Amino acid sequence: MQPPVADRRPVTSTHHGRERVDEYDWLRDKDSPEVRAHLDAENAYTQERTAHLADLRQTVFEEIRARTLETDLSVPVRIRDHWYYGRSFEGREYGASCRVPVSGPDDWTPPQPDEDCAPDQPALPGEELLLDLDALAEGHEFFSLGGSSVSPDARMLAWSVDTEGDERYTVRVKDVATGALHDDVLTGVLRGVTWSPDGRDLYYTTVDDAWRSDKVWRHRLGTPQADDELVLHETDQRFYVGVGRSRSDRFLVVVSGSKTTTEYRVLDTERPELGLRVWAERAEGLEYHLEHAVLGGRDVFLVLHNGAGPDFELGVGASIRHRASSGSP
Repeated sequence: MQPPVADRRPVTSTHHGRERVDEYDWLRDKDSPEVRAHLDAENAYTQERTAHLADLRQTVFEEIRARTLETDLSVPVRIRDHWYYGRSFEGREYGASCRVPVSGPDDWTPPQPDEDCAPDQPALPGEELLLDLDALAEGHEFFSLGGSSVSPDARMLAWSVDTEGDERYTVRVKDVATGALHDDVLTGVLRGVTWSPDGRDLYYTTVDDAWRSDKVWRHRLGTPQADDELVLHETDQRFYVGVGRSRSDRFLVVVSGSKTTTEYRVLDTERPELGLRVWAERAEGLEYHLEHAVLGGRDVFLVLHNGAGPDFELGVGASIRHRASSGSP
C-alpha cells in the first residue's frame, strides 16, 4: 500500500508586504469531499502500516486500565451552600457531576462519599445529579465538556459542549430542580460562561479567525443570541480576553492579557451605573492580578503585581467604589 500524496496547488497571499506561497492551502477546507477523501486515505494507510501493533496496543491499554480506579469520586469542593464533586463509573466513558447541600453555614469539612456505591445509587445522602455526561455524549462520535457553571442562587446550571471537535462550544441552560431546559442556546462560544451575580445574564467569549479570544459578550436569559451585547472587543492582536467573577461574587472581572502584560476591567454589581472600569491601564511588562476582599470592614482589592521589580509582590488597593469617588489610582 502506497502512502497518499496530496496535490500541490500553489496559492499566493501577501502579509506585511511579503508574499507567501502555500502549496497545500486547499486542505484547509474541512467540508470539501476531496479533502475528506484524502484524510480517509491517510487514515487507511496508517491503519495498514500499524496493523501489526494491534495486540501490543491492546496489551498496553489493559495494563493501564488495570491500574485505574474506574468507579471513583473527586474530593468535594464547597461553593456557597453546596458541596460539588464528580463521579466516574466502570464501563462508562464520561461520568457525572453532582452536589449535596451543606449541613450549615459552618460546615467546612468535606463529606466522605461512599466510594463503592453502585452507579445508580447516590454517593451521599441528598445527592443531586447535575450533569450525566454519558447521556449527553450519546449518539455523538465526539464529545467534550467545555465547562459548567451554577447560577449564584444555585437554581440554574449552564454548561457547554463540543460535539464536532472544532473547540467551538454550544451552551445550554437548565433548571436544576426540574431538569427543564431553557430555550437559550449559545453557539460559537470559547469553552464556558460566567453568570452575572443576579443570575439574569451570561457572559462569554468568542474567538477571531486566528483563534484569539477577542470579544466578550453579555447574554440576557430569554433573549436570542443575535441580541447579545458586545461588552469588549480587544483589537490588539497581542492580547487575549477572558471574563469571570471575583470570589466575593460582587465584581464582574474582564482581563486582557499578553505574554508580559495584563489589564483588568471591573464592574461593581452594586453600582452598575459606573460601568466597566479599567483598574490600571496596560503598560508593557506590567502584570497584575486582582481579587476583591473585605479587610477590617473595608472593601479592598488584593493586587499581585510585578510593578516594583521582576519578582511579584502582594499589595492592597482601594476598592473601585473608593476610586470612583476620590479619583485615586
